[in-house]
Amino acid sequence: MWGNPINQLHQGADMAYLSFTFAQIEAFSTVAALGTVSQAAKQLGKDRATVSELIEFLEAALGYALFSRQGRTLALTPEGQRLKRQAALLMRQAQAFDAAARHVRQGISDEISLVYDPFVPRPFLCRLIETLAESNIRVSAWSASREEAEAALASGEVQLALCQARHRSLGSEMAWRSVGLVELDFYAAASLFADEQPVSLFDLASQPQLVMHPAPDGVAAKQGRIADRTFYTNDRTLLRHMLESGQGWAFLPKHFAATSWRDVKAIDVEVGNLALSQMIVMLWKPGMTMNFAVSEAMKIVPDVWAESAVTLADHAG
Repeated sequence: MWGNPINQLHQGADMAYLSFTFAQIEAFSTVAALGTVSQAAKQLGKDRATVSELIEFLEAALGYALFSRQGRTLALTPEGQRLKRQAALLMRQAQAFDAAARHVRQGISDEISLVYDPFVPRPFLCRLIETLAESNIRVSAWSASREEAEAALASGEVQLALCQARHRSLGSEMAWRSVGLVELDFYAAASLFADEQPVSLFDLASQPQLVMHPAPDGVAAKQGRIADRTFYTNDRTLLRHMLESGQGWAFLPKHFAATSWRDVKAIDVEVGNLALSQMIVMLWKPGMTMNFAVSEAMKIVPDVWAESAVTLADHAG
């Protein structure tokens, strides 16, 4: 429990110094309480030789014996008897300090700012905020494009970003790690492509496309941007209304559960609908791992993602 000695502790003008350690006092107090080195070693998680050595060093520093030894039997000397209570009191104070020190972190509320891609599942975000709150970390979060996220990271406006992967080098200005996959599909009002199944790329291009990213992002740039006309909104409620009213089609995550929206269905396209997915990555500036809230969030994010039912319907709207 205690490893650092009290070295040369100045006590007033007398220049008195302590030449023993907390570990030695702990060993003495535990043996005095339990009666044997073996039991004390077991309680302290040390071997018998270490406990015996600690007591021997303490006795050498004090200049007198604390135990009289008769074979394996230990009995407190008069000096040991007089110090037993003081040692027990000191250990109780040390344990109280230890408990207080452990709760100091719990009494401090840290904050972290997080920006996330519109495709990130809302149940995951809710669970992440709950989990961070358990560590006394409060979260400010908002949705943004990859460009906006990188700009916010660079300016220090946010500490972490959850974005779509772009499969390009970030250089030394950003660090990253993968978080998980989001499965995607094509969706439209049933009346929009009533007669064409599967829908051709020409037909897709001829109808307005509803997008949740103002600029091309990775796979979305290659697979999702097809139409000649695009209309942008990253608000889920507006997107749903526009899809339901037949104002366009969209390339969306399956966890949006868009097929549960009025008159909206997944559409078959001639390029195929299988294996459409996008990697979500976590971005941060190098050096941010020294921040407690950031380092804690970085450890928690992948675990919460794995635990969250990211493929379940998200009815947050």
